[in-house]
Amino acid sequence: MITTTLACADYLHLEEDIRALDRAGSDWFHIDIMDGHFVPNLCLNFDIVRAIRTISETPMDVHLMVTNPLKYVEVMAQNGVEAACTHLNTDDSVHEFLEALEEHGIRKGIALAPGDPAEAAIPFLSKIDFVLLLFVKPGFSGQQFQPEILKKLEALVMARKASGSQFIIEADGGVSFENAGELIARGADLLVAGAFANYDGRAPLYERTKEFCKVCKDLQGLYAGQISDKDRRKV
Repeated sequence: MITTTLACADYLHLEEDIRALDRAGSDWFHIDIMDGHFVPNLCLNFDIVRAIRTISETPMDVHLMVTNPLKYVEVMAQNGVEAACTHLNTDDSVHEFLEALEEHGIRKGIALAPGDPAEAAIPFLSKIDFVLLLFVKPGFSGQQFQPEILKKLEALVMARKASGSQFIIEADGGVSFENAGELIARGADLLVAGAFANYDGRAPLYERTKEFCKVCKDLQGLYAGQISDKDRRKV
């Protein structure tokens, strides 16, 4: 499965990009929300989310890079966001954030930045639907994949099995045609496609997205014997 990050979209032709992604089979849209404080940047906003919803029914997963994630829960619910995650070092309680998402019927997640150990997720494993594992520093697109974080991916897979939890693992940052196999083989369920995947400019967006979807589907089939169905649950 892939979720296309709209941070890489052509904002002057956003509707064309959305329709191309839908035709090509992107399973989800990945929405980066930044406040300019938690990370020194800004990205998408909920006016854009609202506009996308008028032309597409593709589910959206929101990655909050904000200081106060609790204040975003209501607007996410109003705009039909299906899944959302927050980082662990925000000013708001992560537990309260997850409870608020639960109350609004939004799938619950936490995000692990490169500096966060896999063990930091353990207190939340019974409460979450997914972990967003970042292979780059949060806040900027186009960064190079950090292969050393693959060990953290393996640790999360082991923690999932040991706890009997059913959360999925979403890999974000520097995901490409070249490393998709490694990510899937080691247990990633959902890949965030962007600058080095379907937005790499080597072909039109529709063609590149369709190709990346096929590559990921084929790889998941190839490793199906190594990764159990229980470990490959969809968001």
